[in-house]
Amino acid sequence: MNEYTVQVLDQTLRISLWTFLVIFIASLTFISLRLRARQEKLSDYFSREFDEKYEKDLTGTRPESPPYPSFQLSNRLPMVVQALVLSLILSLICFLVIGFTPLSPLTNFANSDLEGSTPLRLTFLTYERFHDGFSLQGEVWNQSQEPIEGLRALVQIWRSERELLDQVPVAVQPDPLSAESAGSFSIRYTEKSPFLYGYQVTFQSEEGVKMPHVQGFDVD
Repeated sequence: MNEYTVQVLDQTLRISLWTFLVIFIASLTFISLRLRARQEKLSDYFSREFDEKYEKDLTGTRPESPPYPSFQLSNRLPMVVQALVLSLILSLICFLVIGFTPLSPLTNFANSDLEGSTPLRLTFLTYERFHDGFSLQGEVWNQSQEPIEGLRALVQIWRSERELLDQVPVAVQPDPLSAESAGSFSIRYTEKSPFLYGYQVTFQSEEGVKMPHVQGFDVD
């Protein structure tokens, strides 16, 4: 999973989660207000019933008044479950709209010009592990309309999932990398072999600025 995909999924999940929380809290607030209103109506109803009975006992007559309907408090659990289901459905719809439709106001999988905004495409990457370390070979395609000078592949080497062991910059040849053409890079790493866990490849410009890339084979 490349960095662009992770970013889109991350922003979509965060927005969907906030949508779920806001809708769920708003639904619970609405339920609470409705229940409180019903409780007040019940209080008024029983107060009137008591007054009528008291007046009847004193006067021996029943006052003329329209019958008051009885109000029963609803069971709270089904209402909460309904609010939860509603929140889940609306947050799922939000996830699909934000992440996968052109209607989204944010950049997503459907409305982004990925090739226009991403100058590099990693088209080939292979490694060989041996006793003293590993070797790595790769090919990158310049899918922009301009040549790139001083392009470097930065190979980050990890000793665990969260601990960076080393990082090695490798020049991409040829230099400059012409528009719509392929360049290659390779390294042979033989240090700290017992601690090797994995690697990650990113790209930098001549000034050390990180350059975004995607992975795949569409280089037409």
